[in-house]
Amino acid sequence: MGAYLAASVMQMSVLEAALQAMCFLYPEHVKKTVVYQRKRFRGKRNKALEFSLYQLINIAEELSWLPPKRFTWAGKRTTIGGFAHEVREVRNCVHPGVWARTHPDTMKFSKGVYDVVYEVFDVANSWLLHRVEESLQRGMQRES
Repeated sequence: MGAYLAASVMQMSVLEAALQAMCFLYPEHVKKTVVYQRKRFRGKRNKALEFSLYQLINIAEELSWLPPKRFTWAGKRTTIGGFAHEVREVRNCVHPGVWARTHPDTMKFSKGVYDVVYEVFDVANSWLLHRVEESLQRGMQRES
């Protein structure tokens, strides 16, 4: 039997780390976002570490780090960022009692749920990597 809850939590943690890394790579872009402008930071350094996953997804959407196209999946019509917000709730199941409160009749976490989490992660991660690769290529072209 698979550990789908643990796998889903870990997959979303990887996406969160990737979005934080993007904030470290492109701080000048992040500073222009609505989330950054409204955020009250506790420290002067490592500001990307102070963003919640919710805020990181909003930053990624605003900066077009995620595909802007809307599509329908499982009866919902939204963007990858919108689906990322949906599966962000899955990540929150790491906290004791969250899953039990939201799903009182069952404690089963299925492969189907994990498949959705993985698909959202895969598309989002592909777009993030594409953005970094494009940036590296532009930098190499400028140097030559």
